Amino acid sequence: MSAPFDHTEADAPEIPADLRLLGLGLNECERALLDCWPVVLQAATYSKLFALAMNAEGVNGCGAFDALHVADVIFRLGGRFDLSSEVRAARGHVSAVIIPARDECGDLVDLAAWNIDGGELALWRGVVSMLGEDGINAPRLESETLDAFGDVASWLRAGRRGVVIVDPARARWRLSGERLAVDDVAFGCRVRDALRLPEPKIFVAAKNARRAA
Repeated sequence: MSAPFDHTEADAPEIPADLRLLGLGLNECERALLDCWPVVLQAATYSKLFALAMNAEGVNGCGAFDALHVADVIFRLGGRFDLSSEVRAARGHVSAVIIPARDECGDLVDLAAWNIDGGELALWRGVVSMLGEDGINAPRLESETLDAFGDVASWLRAGRRGVVIVDPARARWRLSGERLAVDDVAFGCRVRDALRLPEPKIFVAAKNARRAA
């Protein structure tokens, strides 16, 4: 007679869980994101996104730490912003959509704040140079080009496919040699000019200059 099957902890099915949702093992950006409100819980902002025809992928991304959030921010000069919870200021607070910004490896390394009404776009830490960096090295099955969008709304409507350039001075080095696809000629010209690599400065050594004279 066979012995009864003994259920042990080793036999129990594994239950997948993201311990980061409990506040464990978070990096700086993930901790800040947990302090923001998910956009789906902010009726006013969510209604604005719905009016802009955002799709589910654009709003939710691929998980809790990829979804759009909402927070009060203070936009600063130089394309940066502060979370209102970090600073004490009497004025300048704006409710903005917080967009998780990932690097080429897919790690959450920065946050972007987007003012739906005013159009401002800024970075929290200034680590990334564009939104969508995590998709630059992704396989391109339908086209060899990389889509470049001139505004956040278009990028979100496209399901975050492609990039939105936030810091052209740094993005130009990463996009050098890339084939970018844009929606119109005027925007394409602006992108080309913004991403143009600086020409080297050439100097003639002083001793050679005197010899040539």
